[in-house]
Amino acid sequence: MNRIKLSKNFYLDEFTRSQTAVRAGIVVEVAQPSMEFVYLQELCEKVLQPLRDALGPVQITSGYRPPALNKLIGGSPRSQHQVGQAADIVVTGYTPLQVARWIAENIPGYDQLIHEFGEWVHVSISGLHSKGRRQVLTAYKKKSRIPGRRPKTVYVPGLFALSDLPEAA
Repeated sequence: MNRIKLSKNFYLDEFTRSQTAVRAGIVVEVAQPSMEFVYLQELCEKVLQPLRDALGPVQITSGYRPPALNKLIGGSPRSQHQVGQAADIVVTGYTPLQVARWIAENIPGYDQLIHEFGEWVHVSISGLHSKGRRQVLTAYKKKSRIPGRRPKTVYVPGLFALSDLPEAA
């Protein structure tokens, strides 16, 4: 199989791999040429490749999501994953908070940066040659006071360890 390069160390198949999609029979493909492909290249060039060059291998835990997959997993209807502008990542040897802080301090071109539940980092770009909002958030689950209700996802501005957020479940 010929792998399609997006940057020096990133390949398209890293962004289209999904066990959830396989189980549900959802095909995850990015056409060439397409805006999704162009956005994934830009995400790699602006954010992920500089991160990898500095910290080492980056694992893509969620990349491009077609709308059917995004809906199935409960993603936001406006998710940038659906257009190839976002990835959820982890970096071996670093906590998600350390990775998010490194991106915030060293990468000027991101749109949104979320330290999610202390487990991974969501990072996105806003589009071609755009500066981006540079929105920085920490997401955590807040326990419901009503028995049997699922925790609610709460987003707070800034990057925090979950232990610093008294309401984090």
